Amino acid sequence: MSSDYAVLAPVYDAIGYADYARRITPKLMDYAQRIDWLGRRIVVLGCGTGGSIEYLSQYPYNITGVDNSREMLDAARRKLDTPGVSLKWLQQDIRESGKQITTADLVLALNVINDLNSLRDLEAVFVNAQRILDSGKLFIFDMMTVQGLAEHGSGRFEMVHDDPAQLTVFANHDFDYERQTLTTHTIVFQQNANGWERKEARGILRGFPVQAVATLLQRNGFQTRAILNTQFETYDPATSRADRVIFAAEKQ
Repeated sequence: MSSDYAVLAPVYDAIGYADYARRITPKLMDYAQRIDWLGRRIVVLGCGTGGSIEYLSQYPYNITGVDNSREMLDAARRKLDTPGVSLKWLQQDIRESGKQITTADLVLALNVINDLNSLRDLEAVFVNAQRILDSGKLFIFDMMTVQGLAEHGSGRFEMVHDDPAQLTVFANHDFDYERQTLTTHTIVFQQNANGWERKEARGILRGFPVQAVATLLQRNGFQTRAILNTQFETYDPATSRADRVIFAAEKQ
C-alpha cells in the first residue's frame, strides 16, 4: 500500500480524502476533555497528510505525526511545518512506532485501522499505543464497520473529483463478503507540463468485528471508556448499526 499512497499523496487533500479527519478531530478533542482528559503530548498514528494535525497544531500541544508513507509525510510537512509549532514527524509503520516514542498523553488513530491486514496487526498497534501512553491516558481511534465497508462497496463506481483543467479522479469499490474486505481501485488523471498523466492506486480495507476489537483492547491493558458512532451516540455491538465507530480507551 505504500506505493499506492505515493500516487495518492499529491492529490489526497484536493480530492477530499483528508476532510473526515479535519471534521472529526475537533469533536474528538472536545469529547476527550468532557471525559476529563488532560495533557499536551499527542501522537497521531497514520497521520497521512496531516488532516488531524491541522487542527491540533493551533493549540500548544507537543505533536508527533507517524506514517509509513514518505510521500504522505512530505505533503503534511509542506503544509504544517511552521515556526512556533511543537511538531515532529516519524516515518514508521504504526505497528512498530512505540519503540521510538517515549511517552504520550493521547494517541489518535483516525481512518487507518482498516488498513491493517489482521487482528494480529491490530494487536501490535494496541501494544504500541499501550507502551507509549502514561497510565490513565487515552487511546482514541475509529474504524469502518463491516456493515460500513459493505455499504461502501458492492461494485460501486464513482467520480471522486472532477476539475477538467487539472485533475479528475475515479474510484471503483468492490466488497468481498467472504473475506470482509473492501478493495478500491483509484484512477488519477492529472495535468502536468507534458499533458495529462494517468496513475493508478489500489487499496484494501479490512473489516473487524467491533466486539472482537473491544476484547483485544482489554487483553492489552486498556479499559474501553466508550464505543460511539460518528454522532457521538453510544454504540452497542449487539444491537446498534453504524458505518463507522469510535473507540475511546484508557490505559490501565
